[in-house]
Amino acid sequence: MLSEWLDETNVKIINRVTDWQQAVAISLQPMFDNNIVELRYLPAILSNCQQFGPYFVLGEGIAMPHARPEQGVLKKGLSLLIIRQGVAFNSPENDPVYLVFSLAATDGHSHIAMIAALSALFSQDQDITRLKQVATIDQALSIIGQY
Repeated sequence: MLSEWLDETNVKIINRVTDWQQAVAISLQPMFDNNIVELRYLPAILSNCQQFGPYFVLGEGIAMPHARPEQGVLKKGLSLLIIRQGVAFNSPENDPVYLVFSLAATDGHSHIAMIAALSALFSQDQDITRLKQVATIDQALSIIGQY
């Protein structure tokens, strides 16, 4: 299921970022490039986080930035940024974040299967640890392809 949404065009591995805002921006770049979200989607996520806190940090080392469909989503989509050195998202119980899965949903229900597949991945600590430590995008896609 996740391999339907994640491939070599929207998975990126980097060593570090300066802050969580840069992490979100880099993770969204494939969605901008492929017309999945409008440019206004990034400031919407940043604004929502300032207003509500780091609502998209889902667990230890994992964030899933997203905003409402009307805040700039054109098509359903997903991207993954792996940050080798991790970055703080102001979520003390879950920082640092190494995996940034950016989500774009066109409505409240069409992405449910994608969320279910992500949830299955997130519940497998061994695969999450392996994903944080991959050396190549192909290695990441091999793990993701199991879900």
